Amino acid sequence: MTPLEEVLSGREERFALQNEWLSSGDGFFVVQIALNVPGYPKRLPNDVKVVAAFRALLLGRSSAAPRGERTVENGAGVCWQGAFDSSLCDAAVMKRLAVAAESETPAGRALDIDVITKDGPLSRAAMGLPERSCLLCGAPAKVCARSCRHSAEELRARVAELLEGAERDKGKK
Repeated sequence: MTPLEEVLSGREERFALQNEWLSSGDGFFVVQIALNVPGYPKRLPNDVKVVAAFRALLLGRSSAAPRGERTVENGAGVCWQGAFDSSLCDAAVMKRLAVAAESETPAGRALDIDVITKDGPLSRAAMGLPERSCLLCGAPAKVCARSCRHSAEELRARVAELLEGAERDKGKK
């Protein structure tokens, strides 16, 4: 398999696993914590540790417990998925907590925390939340991505630096 085929296969696996919970009829929404890793491979040192740390942070802030959870490691990288009962936890509240976690810490800027309901993912724009900023220059990330302002190598190096810093900072506590 080519690297691109591995990524696409990994994304299909993630989607299928999300759908298991969303289509169960039990009123679940799914939170997925993954990393935005440009280029190939999609794995970097400390990726599992950073995803696990943000899982703990998000669950601690929400005081919610997933009804089911799993860590998935495949060609698309590492991600954590948790299924939450929407009668006990509000998806919009969880999305706001996720955006805060992404924004408040350096390593959080390399994360992609999605909250997915049976109607699809909750978007920052639809909820009136700030858009992502570029990891390198601070401009809106979508503008930089569309114009290819930065190389994948530059972005990948920055993500690796953020993950390394998160692990180093964790050791100081």
